[in-house]
Amino acid sequence: MTTQVSIGRLQTSSPDLSRQKSELTGGIPRTYAPGETIYDYEDDTPRLLFLVSGWAVSSKMLPNGTRIVIEFALRGDMISTPSVELARETVQAISKVTVMEFPDFTSHASLDVSSRLYRIVLTEMMRRQARMSERLANIGRRDALERTGHLLLELATRLGPSRLKPNFDGFECPLTQADIGDAVGLSTVHINRVLRDMRVGGLLSFRNGIVEFLDRHKLAELVDFDETYFAPHMI
Repeated sequence: MTTQVSIGRLQTSSPDLSRQKSELTGGIPRTYAPGETIYDYEDDTPRLLFLVSGWAVSSKMLPNGTRIVIEFALRGDMISTPSVELARETVQAISKVTVMEFPDFTSHASLDVSSRLYRIVLTEMMRRQARMSERLANIGRRDALERTGHLLLELATRLGPSRLKPNFDGFECPLTQADIGDAVGLSTVHINRVLRDMRVGGLLSFRNGIVEFLDRHKLAELVDFDETYFAPHMI
């Protein structure tokens, strides 16, 4: 006997939250408070989690106590817990997070899944791999300002157009300077200095949880940001 798992087309390239909610079917909604662990690599329950709202962080701790941020998960993103377990990462909610939880069909031979679900999962894995490749280039070959600017441009692009107010170029950002530093391999002191330099240079401002691009085009040119790596064609 097989179990049918269904999922509507997840529009991960669009920040339209209501559309994402309406097109996910067959999953179990779960909500996590800020700071709560969504998944730990010691958990042996394989799942696929699609973020409906909120911010989450996937990270790992080194033996010396240093935290490395692997990925920030945003609405529309998928978290594959078998992948997280293999990489020994921990996923935590940064803000209040809502996910739709599905059983991981790659770990359950008895699950009967649609070809659409296969395409969505494979595409999400491709997108994450593209972001990881860019993150590696970011840390390995870019200076402090380029690393930080590139990350903030990536987050803004993934979130889509701002809903804060008309003609505002920026986004609400629940990240701390420590979060940003752990994602780009810099200390909090260094991040503070970089953000100040970008503000003085007329590139962006990050105050009170709001990132505002003062000159997005100039910043994108300066850090060599190309957003085409976000959206490989659907398989």
